[in-house]
Amino acid sequence: MLRNSALFFALSAFLPLSTSAQCEATSTVYLTDYLFTPDFLTVNVGDTVAFVNADGIHNVDGTAATNPVPFFLDEVEGDIEGVCMGTVVFDTPGTYTYESSIGVQPELGMTGTIVVDAVTLTDRLFEFWGGGELEALDAFLSSYVFTAYFSSSFLQGSENPGWLGDVDLDGNEPFTVFVPVDDAVDELMDLMNLGQFDLAAFYDMPAALRYHIVPGVVLASDLEDGMVLPTVEGQNLTITLTDGGASVNDAQILTTDLTAFNGVLHLVDKILAPPGYPSATTWDAIVQSPDHTIFEQALLNEGLDAALRGQPILNDNEPAEGPFTVFAPTDYAFIAFAEENGFASVEALLSSQFMDDIVYAHLVEAEYTSGDLFNGQTLISYNNTPVNIAVDAEGIAANTAAVSTPDILAYNGVVHALGEVMPFAFPPSEGTCGSWTVNLFSDADWGTGWGGSILSVFADGNLIASETKTTNEPESFSIPVDENTRLDFVFIFGGETGAYGYDVVNGSGDLLFSSAGSVNFNGLTTPPRSVYGLKPCGEAPSCGLVEIAFTDQSNDGWYGGNLAVYSGTELEANVFFNPDFDGDGFADYLPFSERRVLVAVEEGEVNFVVNSPVVFAELCGYVVRDPEGNVVVDETGTSEAPPSTYGVEICATSPVDDAEGVSLNLFPNPVEDLAQIAGLQPTDNWEIEVRSIDGKVVHRQRGTGPTALHLAHLQAGFYTLRLSRPNALDATLKFIKG
Repeated sequence: MLRNSALFFALSAFLPLSTSAQCEATSTVYLTDYLFTPDFLTVNVGDTVAFVNADGIHNVDGTAATNPVPFFLDEVEGDIEGVCMGTVVFDTPGTYTYESSIGVQPELGMTGTIVVDAVTLTDRLFEFWGGGELEALDAFLSSYVFTAYFSSSFLQGSENPGWLGDVDLDGNEPFTVFVPVDDAVDELMDLMNLGQFDLAAFYDMPAALRYHIVPGVVLASDLEDGMVLPTVEGQNLTITLTDGGASVNDAQILTTDLTAFNGVLHLVDKILAPPGYPSATTWDAIVQSPDHTIFEQALLNEGLDAALRGQPILNDNEPAEGPFTVFAPTDYAFIAFAEENGFASVEALLSSQFMDDIVYAHLVEAEYTSGDLFNGQTLISYNNTPVNIAVDAEGIAANTAAVSTPDILAYNGVVHALGEVMPFAFPPSEGTCGSWTVNLFSDADWGTGWGGSILSVFADGNLIASETKTTNEPESFSIPVDENTRLDFVFIFGGETGAYGYDVVNGSGDLLFSSAGSVNFNGLTTPPRSVYGLKPCGEAPSCGLVEIAFTDQSNDGWYGGNLAVYSGTELEANVFFNPDFDGDGFADYLPFSERRVLVAVEEGEVNFVVNSPVVFAELCGYVVRDPEGNVVVDETGTSEAPPSTYGVEICATSPVDDAEGVSLNLFPNPVEDLAQIAGLQPTDNWEIEVRSIDGKVVHRQRGTGPTALHLAHLQAGFYTLRLSRPNALDATLKFIKG
């Protein structure tokens, strides 16, 4: 039976020797000169201990400050038959020390200890773990967390994180605990995106658990309809009684009256959440809002939904990002922003290259409720830009955008709705050579499309644009281009399978470069290729594009290495493998076993200068193929760090001399619609194959003698032409269309 919460000792009066029957007890301690026998005793709650003096004059002094409850028996002179000094009923668990405090008796060793044991709430919670009578009740998960936070005995020593001050389920103060069953906890962990034991480390958990704990003992028989129970968290629980049983708030009470010395447990089928307590992640809060559909789509496009649904869990090997403060513009705010900045539609805004910076500027990786914000405060956004806070009588603003609804609380942060999109400084739309457009496309019938792959654009090695694409929808963005600038378009595989790629188009609509990946019938993916060294305002490279295939048997992606490509002394490309592709200020580790890139080079000698990888360099290598696909450099399988290669003759000069010493040339060059090959004999039968700058065959034709070439269907750009004739070596010519 649970004992009264007003714990006390029942002390018997001193009993004379003649009434030894009145000294009956569960255990007896005998006193002789300077000795208690036994001097260490363990008893249960409610047991009675008798003290019998068999020699000398002694008292029993249990008034030490460390004792849960003090006790004292007056001095008595004993004799050999034993004099009953009195009895003590130990109703409170804990460790008691006592002594005979007369004169120097304590110093002479007349001391003793009694340990009073009891089944506490912690002990009952442990029984859910296995091996106890409550194991079958399926409340392991919540019992583990309650024990971790509120049991002083859960972890021993000074580093114990469990005992939280005024609530100790091991202590003497009684509590009533509503314990959610495993199904309820599983539902919460799924909502919070947590692993099984992550729940114990979740930073908001103590407050949530305290809402399940009520001071005092409330048995099932004590429950009344409409009863209000104050929790140690500070808010109240409400009891409802129906024909179907009892419930606390909206949680059904499944099992009642699991009693312990210091309280009682009741099992419930739901997590109890106080009013105003978060019930979702920041991502869920945005999805559930009818006013944030555009912002939701923007976050999806940027692949940020997983981050906003993650949890910053303590002691996790791979901690999630967050918590977050999300400044969330409403749909109306985005519509107005698109109109004000000249976008044809919200869809055009969402597909622009600026959306990643716009969206990232509205996220702060820390939690700031309205009470944490003050006038003049500066926060740092997800893309390392400032968010300037203004607070006045009219409310809160972030970068001048007014907060319309503050403090939408979430498990992993807080959402503040904005009535405006934060101002954004759009870069110039054109450079000295106008602007180029990059079109991202995919074939939805072949796999998942881009699936998080990245296309980054570098101007002279500096990142000027980067798109992370997660959907199959077509998308375009523009970049200003300047004369004498070297542009690199670097594709980073996102790990998904699909047929997708990209085009680069100049301001006149002419195709400059195109690369598409593919998926074969076995599901194997060939990703799009990166291209380095495209130059605005200049002539097409006289040689075209060479392919460099990088290999790394250790799958470390040439980590720490790079390769520079020179046409003579002019730098055409600097292929880095770990630059800051995502723009977060840190080098990106991008492992691969093979990666193919294209580099624009000029006729003549080409040099390949290697900065050797720092990780397993002997397992790295590279192969160079000319525009016709011929291997001109092979530095693989050497079991050494890949060497530089100098003086590689990639392209012959034009016109081309055939085997008879006859000069062959194509005219006019640049080509409009028709062209001819000069130097052919009237009886020469020939076949041509025309390839675009990315190696695709775009035209084939057969003829005899100086027959006209029909090239009107070709888009503007740089091409190579291979001429084949019987009993003659093939010849390769270069030309420009348009």
